[in-house]
Amino acid sequence: MNKPKRVRRDPETTRALILDTTERLMVDEGYAAVTSRRVAQELGINGATVHYYYPTTDDLFIALHKRMTERQLAEFEHVLAAEDPLGALWKFQSGWAQSALGVEFLALANHRKGIREVLAETTDEARDVQTQALARISSQSMIEPQILPPIALTTILVAIARTLANEERVGITRGHQEVRTFVDWALTRLKRDERTEGLGDFNSTAQ
Repeated sequence: MNKPKRVRRDPETTRALILDTTERLMVDEGYAAVTSRRVAQELGINGATVHYYYPTTDDLFIALHKRMTERQLAEFEHVLAAEDPLGALWKFQSGWAQSALGVEFLALANHRKGIREVLAETTDEARDVQTQALARISSQSMIEPQILPPIALTTILVAIARTLANEERVGITRGHQEVRTFVDWALTRLKRDERTEGLGDFNSTAQ
């Protein structure tokens, strides 16, 4: 009986497949399901191969977090180029896979102190870049930047998206559709060309 031919992959492809598998496990089963052995089993490769590219599980998590952040920043530029950038930003932030992965990284950082600073630093840097980009479209908002700074808006949207994702993972959905509807409504009315009396009152009060 002939043995099946071993598939040879270039290093970059192997790294990408390892990270893809790690991401899928985190989203589907949570970060605790990720081990070098489990990733190797899912890919049908030798565990030593995973260790060759990522010596420790922490190295694997850090590499995935870096890739996730870089991917988010690349997609963020496309979001801001949309006809409705604020609406596109919310849709981007509330995407299930992205929010679920972000939730898992928060849980991971809470339990793995050895990589907490690395994840926090990478996230802060990414949020700064997002905020600078978002500031370019702040003129579309009817609320002055000192009242709703770009960094506050992106942080609020991330927080809401991750809260919904965290609850939905355990089957809690009560009120979620209402929250999404409200966010859609609020972002639409943040546009300067769609002023409403209610938000106008908010401006004068806040000032």
